[in-house]
Amino acid sequence: MSTFIWPWAVLLIFIPIFTRYILPAKRVETKAIAVALRVPFFHRLSSFLTTAQVSGGHKIAVLLCLSWICFIVACMRPVKFDEAITLPREARNIMLTIDVSGSMAEQDFDLKGRPVTRLAMVKSVVNDFIKKRPDDNLGLVIFGTEAYLYTPLSFDKKTLASLFDEVSIGIAGEQTAIGDAIAKAVEGVASTPSDSRIVILLSDGYANAGVVKVDEAIELAKKQNVKIYTIGVGSNQQLVQSFFGTFAVNPSLNLDEATLQEIARQTGGRYFRAKTTDELNEIYNAINKLEKTDSETLSVRPQTELFFIPLLISMVLLLIAAILKRRQS
Repeated sequence: MSTFIWPWAVLLIFIPIFTRYILPAKRVETKAIAVALRVPFFHRLSSFLTTAQVSGGHKIAVLLCLSWICFIVACMRPVKFDEAITLPREARNIMLTIDVSGSMAEQDFDLKGRPVTRLAMVKSVVNDFIKKRPDDNLGLVIFGTEAYLYTPLSFDKKTLASLFDEVSIGIAGEQTAIGDAIAKAVEGVASTPSDSRIVILLSDGYANAGVVKVDEAIELAKKQNVKIYTIGVGSNQQLVQSFFGTFAVNPSLNLDEATLQEIARQTGGRYFRAKTTDELNEIYNAINKLEKTDSETLSVRPQTELFFIPLLISMVLLLIAAILKRRQS
């Protein structure tokens, strides 16, 4: 949509009419005329003053009028407004911290009726969570034996989801460095406002690797005012077929729920237990509700200045008029 910022400037278009017909002409004394007549280039000056009366003078007048009109349009400051862009008034800075150790290859979850690995199930649910947080600053830490900042905090959800899809089991090692993962996630959100630092830690094991101890990581999170939500994943029962028949096993024996609960308790977050895909979905929906962003939004409409177009046209018309007048003189 195009409009004018200063539409009242259109009134300036009447200035030539006002000066021509309303203001009285200046009376010139005869003596002054006599002096002027002594100027050696009087014949050229006389030709210049009577240009409008010779052949082609009306073209110059038209060009000058059009130039003046374009100049007034430029003074009215035309602009073009683009589509409105909605910006968040308040956003959360959330670091998703996902366990990708070897145990995440366990196929004890169902996705659309077929068994899948824990990591495949987590990818599906987390990608849906990412879509539900369009106004938030999200990042990703992956951990196994080592912890890595895989993607820093960003509003680019499409790239985040795409990169997370490329994560494979064991990419960070086979063990579980929970302390290092927390430290890396805290480091990732430390530069953001202190009242919006959130870490969502998902794991299916216990801390058996890493340099930073879990207790040290908790103290670091508390010092940086980081709230941590922890999620323990893994079903309680899995049917296994063998040569001797089918029997049930517990694939989550290595899940250290006590540690995850303590991390959440000390940092002001909550612990959740996900035994099925639906439960994990419900957990992320619960976190989504607990960490709501401000519903008020700020809309801006980028604008493009267009005044230079009529101004350029005005200058070109004025130049053409000057050239025509030069040729007639």
